[in-house]
Amino acid sequence: MRKIIAFLTIFIFASYAYGEFSLIKLGTDNNNTVLVTGGIQGDEPGGFMSANLLARGYEITSGSLYVVPNLNMPSIIKKSRGINGDMNRKFDTLSDKDPEKDIVEQIKSLVLQPNITMLINLHDGSGFYRPKYINKTMNPNRWGNIAIIDQATLEGALYGNLEEVANKVVDKLNTKLLKTTHKYHLRNTHTSDGDKEMLKSLSYFAIKNGKAAYANEASKTLPVHERVYYHLIAVEEYLKIAGIEFKRKFELTPKGVKKALDEDLSMLVCGKFMFYSPKSRLGYIPLPSDAQIKLDCDNALVALTKNKNEYNIHYGNRIVTRFTPEFFEYSNLIDEIEISIDGNESEFIKLGQKITVKNSFKIIKKDGVRTNIIGYGTTREDESDIKMSKNMIKSRFSMDKSGQIYRVEFYEDSGLKDKFIGMILVEFAK
Repeated sequence: MRKIIAFLTIFIFASYAYGEFSLIKLGTDNNNTVLVTGGIQGDEPGGFMSANLLARGYEITSGSLYVVPNLNMPSIIKKSRGINGDMNRKFDTLSDKDPEKDIVEQIKSLVLQPNITMLINLHDGSGFYRPKYINKTMNPNRWGNIAIIDQATLEGALYGNLEEVANKVVDKLNTKLLKTTHKYHLRNTHTSDGDKEMLKSLSYFAIKNGKAAYANEASKTLPVHERVYYHLIAVEEYLKIAGIEFKRKFELTPKGVKKALDEDLSMLVCGKFMFYSPKSRLGYIPLPSDAQIKLDCDNALVALTKNKNEYNIHYGNRIVTRFTPEFFEYSNLIDEIEISIDGNESEFIKLGQKITVKNSFKIIKKDGVRTNIIGYGTTREDESDIKMSKNMIKSRFSMDKSGQIYRVEFYEDSGLKDKFIGMILVEFAK
């Protein structure tokens, strides 16, 4: 079971306003829930991509897991540690004038829920921590590839044997190293002894309120998929310690993680226009002339922003596509269209879907509706009742990088200016 709950909104237009993040609930709620967070610092993709893959690529078969992949989405979009300062230093005292005051209070409220028994915060740190100085990359001032605790024990807390638990995680990580130089260590910050920075952190806020808290750091020296590999090994070990059982939908190897991270992205704009693994730039996307633009996607790291006359779709801190709009009045004349695929008997397909064809397709004529197969014709004519094969469509109009996916748009033919009804995507099988 996978349920997404948003504080304020999940997906928004223009930018994430302060006070918005996504909460994904996996498994069945109980009084032993682990909370995993990522993205509190927007320049640490290993952390937020790991949390997001945990939310999307795992099934909890027994127990309860909450995941927040995008604690600081505005900073993720901007590739910034914190566009309004470091959010992970705002959990002690914070001015009412701070623009992130609301979101910090919401995060605190989430951590304080009675069912939360363990917090795991995922980060990326510089270099590789070593207790003694080796070189500029490996020394006591580095934070990469460590498990962090604020103190050795937390009396009265479930999983309060912090040092013992973290050492088990470190031991597990060190059996799965890709290179010996990636070795993990435990780092106890002894926060209550006066570490002024860590006193302000999310993890120590949890500790102060009787909740076991751990941070896992992967090295920024590593490519993102290798950071995710290490983060997920750590998270899985914490889940096992908490008695939470799971199934993984991909192989936990660097190759398997990379493939899972590069999975096809699909999203729907304003309930009408679908993107599916889009190429880097697209033109003339029909957008509503009289409404706010909204992006619907079940991926918490996807967002839509505007830059002058162009729109950007973000996946984490990457822009996956840019597109120019063409504005139309929208119509709800129909919500499905009749199509014959590969010469078979026609069937009705809901708009906003992707269909796969082997050789050809044909849109069945519908009165009052004009079909526009993007890349086929150059004049404003109805293109239904034409048996359409891939070689009839110009490849430069494809939606994807491999030239296999094309869009078919439908308009209400209302005289002077068409009204946009919706579209489908047609993917030609390789």
